Amino acid sequence: MEFLYDFAGVTLPAAADAMVWRGDAALGILVGAFLWLVGASLASFSGLVADRLPGIMGLDEADGRGLCHPPSTCDGCGSRISPVALAPVIGWILFRGRCRHCGSRVSAVYPAVESAAGAASVLIPPLVGDPASALAALALLWSGILLAWCDIRHHLLPEAVTVPLLFAGLLWTPLEPDPWMRSAGAGAAALMIWLSFALVSRMRGVQAFSGGDVALAAAGGAWLGLGGTSAFLMASCVIFAAYSVPARMRGIAWMPMGPALALAAVGCAISQGW
Repeated sequence: MEFLYDFAGVTLPAAADAMVWRGDAALGILVGAFLWLVGASLASFSGLVADRLPGIMGLDEADGRGLCHPPSTCDGCGSRISPVALAPVIGWILFRGRCRHCGSRVSAVYPAVESAAGAASVLIPPLVGDPASALAALALLWSGILLAWCDIRHHLLPEAVTVPLLFAGLLWTPLEPDPWMRSAGAGAAALMIWLSFALVSRMRGVQAFSGGDVALAAAGGAWLGLGGTSAFLMASCVIFAAYSVPARMRGIAWMPMGPALALAAVGCAISQGW
């Protein structure tokens, strides 16, 4: 495929080759570093959004925090966290995982998630190869991280993310060019998840419905198309069982399904674009 566009003397084919480590090594390293920084930064931002979600959505009147205000502070002493300390992974390492004012520990989960998100962002382009499919997989990864954080922290998948993700998949995805197949995939995935909730509710005599999970499943079906929906749902069930069954054995009655749906969507997007 030939591209007619040229940017700063670098044609798009050369940039695409660099992204999959077949072309200019220096450009490939630069693109990789950029993708790592974007992935890690978005994971860090996702942690902030998940922490402030009750205040952002108005679910907790006592939580007056918004998305951008007030500045981030230490949970232990309330002191403002410096911009250096907020830098993904590097800030945690520089301050040895502690607040510089009171010495309170900062969970290692944050740099671990940031590192994983950055690494995944770097690995997806060479795994997928096709730039458009890689972009779709990255979009699912970055939005999935945010949704997984919110579901884990508050058992909530905000419509402000799931609904735009659904419509974006219905409007465009290189993983399934046929719009009718995208619509069918969204409907089939939503229906299957809804039916599974209905079955669990009837068998256990509890209200097990989750509109956020249905919306996220529909978004995954839209991005992957009807042909990829069965693999997407099966992978979601396997991933969900992998962490929910051990949790139930420890006495935890409910586990969020959002992380499983998000991870399965990314994995299926990579496999379809391979």
